Amino acid sequence: MKKLAVALCSAAMCVVSAQAECIWSWWTSAPAENATKDVSGCALGIASETASITGAQVSLLFNVTGKVRSGAQVSIAYNKATTVKNGPQVAFVNVADAAALQFGLLCFNKQGFLPFFPFFNFSTKQFGAVD
Repeated sequence: MKKLAVALCSAAMCVVSAQAECIWSWWTSAPAENATKDVSGCALGIASETASITGAQVSLLFNVTGKVRSGAQVSIAYNKATTVKNGPQVAFVNVADAAALQFGLLCFNKQGFLPFFPFFNFSTKQFGAVD
């Protein structure tokens, strides 16, 4: 039964990932075209930079993007975005002009309930329909 469940989960992940775009970044400038790309899927890497993303941006060191449309930014050290709509930022330091939800040691959110708050911050204006 356990093998059947693993096989079904693997098949489901293959079907979902076949429809999504996935890019890899070694650093923000490698490959250079990722910094100007609108990604619908996932961006993975050591340090990742995209123009906008719908999905997950997961990196080891830091993430930089213009806009996150319903998705998440996750890294160990640093996340920066202009807008995070319908999703969280999770890192030690999170910086955004407007973010729906942030978790980390330092959370800077200009439209948050406070411009700076440790451990979490949120903006109720960023929950809802995606532009």
